[in-house]
Amino acid sequence: MSDLNSIPSLSEDELETLGVLLEDEAERQDSFDFFAVHGLMTALIAGPVEFSVQQIWDCAFDEQLGFSKAEQEQVNALLVKLSKEIQAWLDSGQDFPVPCDLTLLDDEDEPPVESWAMGFMTGVLLQEEQWYARNEETVAQHLFPIMYASGLFMDEPEMADIDEDVDLSNQMCANIPAAVVELYLMLHAE
Repeated sequence: MSDLNSIPSLSEDELETLGVLLEDEAERQDSFDFFAVHGLMTALIAGPVEFSVQQIWDCAFDEQLGFSKAEQEQVNALLVKLSKEIQAWLDSGQDFPVPCDLTLLDDEDEPPVESWAMGFMTGVLLQEEQWYARNEETVAQHLFPIMYASGLFMDEPEMADIDEDVDLSNQMCANIPAAVVELYLMLHAE
């Protein structure tokens, strides 16, 4: 367990800058917003394959970036810093701080937790074979709350049952922080 005060983190200004740049790009290109990028990055870092920031660029953004060269460099630097923060949290063994409310009951079109979970599942699907290589059943159990929140598996009957029960839906989303840490520990166990 590491000291939580020693976890590197983005300042409020850096977080706001990154959020605004990603939001603008998402509106221009239908690319990932801040929450989806955070979820994708969390999955890639938690996952069993070596992480690289280039994977975020390849997956989250359209080839025709709307960023200026300076903005692109700024986003890249902030993503590198954010990746260190995510890594430190995962290493701490504490429940992972998902950067949004853990509920799908949101007045917005897409609740932030849905965007985050969709990003996370995108990262898992990129490396699906490696994620499930060691212990498919346990990985699937830990991924279930994230799969549910992502909305990508809404056609599955068990997902519809959860959707009909507000308390169960909130409970499922509340399980995400612990699930992220369990997945990380399991996928990185020697």
